[in-house]
Amino acid sequence: MMTRELIDLLPLWLVTAGAIGLLFNEAMLKEGGRHLAPYLALLFTTAALIFGVNTVLSVGAERHVLFNGSVVIDWFAATLICVSVLSAFLAILFSVQYLKQERAVTGEYYALMLLAVAGMITLVVAAEFLTLFVGVELVSLAGYVLAGYFRVREKSIEAALKYYLPGIFATGFLLLGMAVVYGASGSTFFNEIYAKLEVQTMDSMVLGVAAVLLLSGFAFKVALAPFHAWAPDVYEGAAAPVTAFLSTGVKAAAFAGLARVFMVVFKMPGTWLEAFAVLAVLTMFVGNIGALVQKSVKRMLAYSSVAHAGYVLIAFTAIKRVDAAEIQHAIAVYMLAYTLMTGGAFGLLAYFGREGEKKTDLIDLAGISFKRPWIAIIMAVFMFSLAGFPPTAGFFGKYFIFKLAVENGYVWLAIIGVLNSFLSAYYYLRVIVYMFMESQADSEPLPRPSFLLMAGLLVSVIGTFLAGFLPSI
Repeated sequence: MMTRELIDLLPLWLVTAGAIGLLFNEAMLKEGGRHLAPYLALLFTTAALIFGVNTVLSVGAERHVLFNGSVVIDWFAATLICVSVLSAFLAILFSVQYLKQERAVTGEYYALMLLAVAGMITLVVAAEFLTLFVGVELVSLAGYVLAGYFRVREKSIEAALKYYLPGIFATGFLLLGMAVVYGASGSTFFNEIYAKLEVQTMDSMVLGVAAVLLLSGFAFKVALAPFHAWAPDVYEGAAAPVTAFLSTGVKAAAFAGLARVFMVVFKMPGTWLEAFAVLAVLTMFVGNIGALVQKSVKRMLAYSSVAHAGYVLIAFTAIKRVDAAEIQHAIAVYMLAYTLMTGGAFGLLAYFGREGEKKTDLIDLAGISFKRPWIAIIMAVFMFSLAGFPPTAGFFGKYFIFKLAVENGYVWLAIIGVLNSFLSAYYYLRVIVYMFMESQADSEPLPRPSFLLMAGLLVSVIGTFLAGFLPSI
């Protein structure tokens, strides 16, 4: 059993060891060690990603219960582990040139990113509330510091504060929800709580209160409307590579936690599914309408990330009628596609913005195709995928989500999702129009993209075409 625990959780051990190693590297080697930091971080994340993919391929339809039931590794968990590690891998590739350009201290930066990934993995594999809470807090604490890492920028400090304050409220809601469930059931283990629900030994009112508290806490974490207000300011104020990380990996891990709780503990009756549907509609419209009026591409993508959370939430309306594996496959495909296309888009904004990210408005992207045509083409691929155009992964992600809604009888919800996709196409295509059809905003040349930046973009753009073909178990 101990061998199984070591092998299945190798990505967790690797990123944790990497974070500790980076902190020692910073303390012992100081200036000399800082040049090694990104390469050490890439080494550990690459190894974690390889072992994560191996777990996805080997676990299949099996379900490995580890650490006396505190941790569960199945296909869904293994896939979301890979998504979490991938988000950090891409963010690190996009950060190297960015940090040099900003002349920032690097050691703690990469260590914090790996610690956040350790929290994401813990959250993804949690099978009881204490483990889940440890994961949430590890992700949150590292995220708060990363959001405000560039202390010389007022917007960065503002982002950290606006991330921290809603974050502690979300933590409070989650803790209260967990306390209510524990008080009513006497257990923190998801399967034991569900067993008591099956024999109806928990009061329905208590169950409802716990569900509302837990849903509210997770809604803050994944930026569902009306709990989304922090997201545009935080994603705009944080450094672009940090935003690439926070808006993808953190969101994927939080959705995994939400899925674990509401697919295992609370297999909700119809009224709760309606609540998910209403939240999904509200989130899609708020995100897309907010994105429509933005002149800053970074803020536009921040609002669009809210809309994408709404699309994912549609899958939760199928909890009662559709096989759990199908729901998990739809969520996994969408989050993998979203991580690749959104991470890549924010990585390019880090490059376009130059020092201080002063050039991330639409007008600043005008004529980019005349300066760096291949870079503009890659950005266009990300925009097409975010809008859901075939044959990109964004199309397949939405297809699987909307298919679930139709199969579950929520045809109206699928139609609203499709209409929102058409709405989002306007602001995504607007970016392409500015890059290819507008005259150049200025004559200042773009810097030569580094090898690591191009490697990250290549991984993202290839993955954007392949992620939609992720096989289910």
